[in-house]
Amino acid sequence: MHFQCSLSDLLPTVNLVEKAVAVQDNIPVLKGIHLAAFGNQVTLTATNLELGIKTEFPAQIISEGQTVVDGKLMAALVRTLPQEPIIFELIDQQLIITAGSVEFSLTILPPEDFPQLPEIEDLVFTLPANQLLTLIRNTIFACGKDDRRPFVNGVLFEISDQMLQFAATDINRLAYDAVPIEQQLPDTQLLIPAKTLQELQRGLPNDDTRIKIAFDTKHVIFEHGNTKITTRLIDDRFPKYKSLFPQEEPIRIIINRHFFAAAVERAALIDSDDGSQIVIFDAADGVLEIRTPSTSKGKSKEVLNVEHEGENGEAAFSAKYVLDMLKAVDAEQILFHFNSDLRQALMKGDHNQNQKYILMPIRLS
Repeated sequence: MHFQCSLSDLLPTVNLVEKAVAVQDNIPVLKGIHLAAFGNQVTLTATNLELGIKTEFPAQIISEGQTVVDGKLMAALVRTLPQEPIIFELIDQQLIITAGSVEFSLTILPPEDFPQLPEIEDLVFTLPANQLLTLIRNTIFACGKDDRRPFVNGVLFEISDQMLQFAATDINRLAYDAVPIEQQLPDTQLLIPAKTLQELQRGLPNDDTRIKIAFDTKHVIFEHGNTKITTRLIDDRFPKYKSLFPQEEPIRIIINRHFFAAAVERAALIDSDDGSQIVIFDAADGVLEIRTPSTSKGKSKEVLNVEHEGENGEAAFSAKYVLDMLKAVDAEQILFHFNSDLRQALMKGDHNQNQKYILMPIRLS
């Protein structure tokens, strides 16, 4: 293998695939990046068997071939190279990398030991990147971290009635959003690791680029341009959640998202004595009072004029959980429906009828 490329082509691809390199693993090849030079392209692949990333860049191929090198080392090296043509050459079981006066020799690993990324051709559909990013943004913040309940570590990917639905929960809250899809596909429920969706958030263009999505019972593949991101699914069952969506709550307000978030952020400055951030919402006759319980640090109170329907009443919630939703959505107005009897509350943006955020209240002693 012998090829030459530019740093501007090499660096972004290395930075991308490095995210799938295994940090600690008993299989040495999983700590590597697989390089394959054929035709006029170099393909880079990395996988930790849960997340896999494959992409390519143009290069002048002098002789074709493939190899595997330490992924973290190669990525760190590439980020330090000067703006010179970069030459890769396999010589005597070493990968020689040169750029101007810089030369490195990296030990290689056998490419035949590198695992193949899954291929799926049967269940495939496409979705605009900006729609996929909105689904992720509106749900991923509600994920949790709990090895005893693996489903909280991922986002439900559900297809039914030609709708793609995302849902996530950490038990105390649930975020949901959905978009229509054009293709006819069988009803499906899959659990995608949150870490994979975080990588998609960082790597997808926020436009109408069509993302190819393929799936089976064990994997999902997201493909756009020359980049393919694969993930192994979480082996767990997501709770039955749709019955949690309240049909109607007795206290219903509409409030400007920016004013709402700013008020809750100010209230959150007063921590409770146990370290929690509790905020109490008290709706009465078109006014929403936002206050905190009295603590050793003090207390706060603020009032906002709101659109208010239904009963008067109050309920307490985690300030962080409220803010997570308000920071994720881009609606100007927020619909906040709650009650005074410790049943779940509903929050949603006024621009998206499919989006829902269910939040459990806090019992005040």
